[in-house]
Amino acid sequence: MTYARFLGLFVVLPILFLVVRYRRTLSWKGLAPMGVLLVVVYAATSPWDNMAVKWGLWGFDPERIWGVKLGYLPLEEYLFFGLQTLLVGLWARARLERVLAKKPEARASEKHRLVHVERPLGPREVSP
Repeated sequence: MTYARFLGLFVVLPILFLVVRYRRTLSWKGLAPMGVLLVVVYAATSPWDNMAVKWGLWGFDPERIWGVKLGYLPLEEYLFFGLQTLLVGLWARARLERVLAKKPEARASEKHRLVHVERPLGPREVSP
């Protein structure tokens, strides 16, 4: 499998799914923090990955990449950095939005319902 096909199947398709699924709640303002995160990711990973490939810790099969390299890394590796960050950011944002959307009263009643005991506990019993 080529690196581009891997990115398409396992990173781009899930991103598209999340974008379509949460399209009503996505906004540029809400996505802005991911831009900052992308800058941090590229600044942190690019030097280390370039050195690792230069020193021979790992490499990329020329048959499985496009052949465009920036430094010692193929373009697909840089796409992976950004797309993976976007995927995780979209997923985390969607999960956080779902948690924050719950009403505090509902959460309190759920907690109360979970602790409810039908009968008083005996001296050596504990609540589940």
